[in-house]
Amino acid sequence: MMANLNITEVAHDYQTAIKKYVEELGMVNSYDTWHGTKNVAKEMRKICAGTVRNRDKTWFSELSDKARTTKVHLYWCMRNCDGDPDRLRAMIMNISKHFQGCHQSCHSESPCQQPGYRPKRKILTMPAAIQAYESALKKTLIYRCAGSFCHCRDTYWVESFNHQLLTYLPKRIHFQDKTFEMRMNLAVMDWNENTQRMATSRREYADVRRPDHHTISNVLVAKTYRFDDDDNADFISVDDSPMVDGDTVESDDDGDGDHPFFDLEDDDEDDT
Repeated sequence: MMANLNITEVAHDYQTAIKKYVEELGMVNSYDTWHGTKNVAKEMRKICAGTVRNRDKTWFSELSDKARTTKVHLYWCMRNCDGDPDRLRAMIMNISKHFQGCHQSCHSESPCQQPGYRPKRKILTMPAAIQAYESALKKTLIYRCAGSFCHCRDTYWVESFNHQLLTYLPKRIHFQDKTFEMRMNLAVMDWNENTQRMATSRREYADVRRPDHHTISNVLVAKTYRFDDDDNADFISVDDSPMVDGDTVESDDDGDGDHPFFDLEDDDEDDT
């Protein structure tokens, strides 16, 4: 089956060794979008917040409200660059012009293109703040490796399966080959059966340390384990004539618990 697959693109975490190998095979290399943006807000905070004595020196008050917005903008750029790395870089850098009040290159459906638009973020006017912001944008992994992010790929389903796999195969436990294979098969069946369960409602989480950060998650229906019933029916069947040490043992058909195999009466009970 693998011989008939025509693989043209490989998406993975940020691993330069894998990137080199994929490109040597003539395939397109793509990085996972989440791994490309996970440190953007953290890096932006270096120029968006700091001590009072370093204000407008190493960090700038005009950038104090732009860390999270920049991360969201990078996601938008990856989804709308049409697979063009040069366009992706240009769209990333356009956010600096946007915050300066210049909207000529902004998307036609952006709020800033609508009549009566009022900016929600502080306008950039300080040359030092603009320079620091644009320098930070060019240092992001997405800008530096635009060719591997312009297709906007993610490895969500792989990460989901890896998370499920840890339930059956904990990293700190060593399993023999047969046990490992059995647990791996159970993980695959469990994931296939429950991976896209329906949601009954949505729940919102708020962080007291970050009042502006709200996480919305789906409340899913309970997991099912039909695959377990199928396995029991296929592999765990009771033989009418089980063999014990080469002898035939009668089966307990009436269900009264008087199975010869479980008769543990001591033959020497009367020897007192």
